[in-house]
Amino acid sequence: MGMLLRRHYPSKKTVEVEETDSLSDLNVKELKELAKQRGIEGYSTLTKQELLEVLNG
Repeated sequence: MGMLLRRHYPSKKTVEVEETDSLSDLNVKELKELAKQRGIEGYSTLTKQELLEVLNG
């Protein structure tokens, strides 16, 4: 059964960003995952531009 789950549900990956310039290259889903990892509250309702502002900080 475990094989079936791995095939249909990709593992959760952590988003790694080394340079702040590369944040703009990420999509909204990746930015939200990064915001979640950093413990930013209310990230799920933010737009891409708002996420960039908060993450660049």
